[in-house]
Amino acid sequence: MIPMLGSAGRGAGAVALAVCVAGSTAGCAATVGHSPPARRPSAARTAGAGAQTPFTHSVVRVRGFASSCDQRTEATGFVYAPERVLLNAHVVAGVDRDLEVVLDDGRRFAARVVAFDPEVDAAVLRAPGLTAQPLRLTRAARTAAVVVGYPKGAAVPAVLPATVRPDQPAESYDIYDRKRVSRQVHRFQGAAVTPGMSGAPLVTGGDRAMGMVFAVDMDRADVGYALTAAQIEAVAAAGENAITAVPHDPCS
Repeated sequence: MIPMLGSAGRGAGAVALAVCVAGSTAGCAATVGHSPPARRPSAARTAGAGAQTPFTHSVVRVRGFASSCDQRTEATGFVYAPERVLLNAHVVAGVDRDLEVVLDDGRRFAARVVAFDPEVDAAVLRAPGLTAQPLRLTRAARTAAVVVGYPKGAAVPAVLPATVRPDQPAESYDIYDRKRVSRQVHRFQGAAVTPGMSGAPLVTGGDRAMGMVFAVDMDRADVGYALTAAQIEAVAAAGENAITAVPHDPCS
């Protein structure tokens, strides 16, 4: 179930968001201001579920089980460095069994959480033996991009075109709804955000990720929000060379 955040008490023009949650794992929520949609990409740039592009091999399924809350999670992540996967913290919060990443060709790799930030909602997995080509984080925002992820646990990734309104502030809470936080996000439209799409990269320029999906508009499933590359860089750097598992309890 995807948790919702009502708009009551929010500032004028605020959009109510619900976090894109894998399986039944809970997450966080945010509000950001309305912006008019950017120009939609041409039909020639459109791809559907199962479309194969050079960067789809860098996008992985993430699966695991959280014993303390009896929940199985299935979401998306992407390779950004050798044997390292970026994804949302709310996906792996509390996961203590069977954590693995799965490539689009079906190969599986056991993983452990080596960086975890519940305020940003970002985490890093180390998956020894994972050799997929990394996507590079870029602060160069574009108005046309694609969202690549595994909706509802699909076996192959969907490649969905999106128009982007870059770099907006979002006032919200951490993944445990305990602390008020501010994040920088990209608002995108045209790519339906469904369970399983948490952690999907917002790809531009072929091999670059300008953001990572973490939330969906509660009123419009085709409007979503991605953490900017600048917002997740510190977590990515912390996990790039880390080899020791870090605490990531409890479930969110």
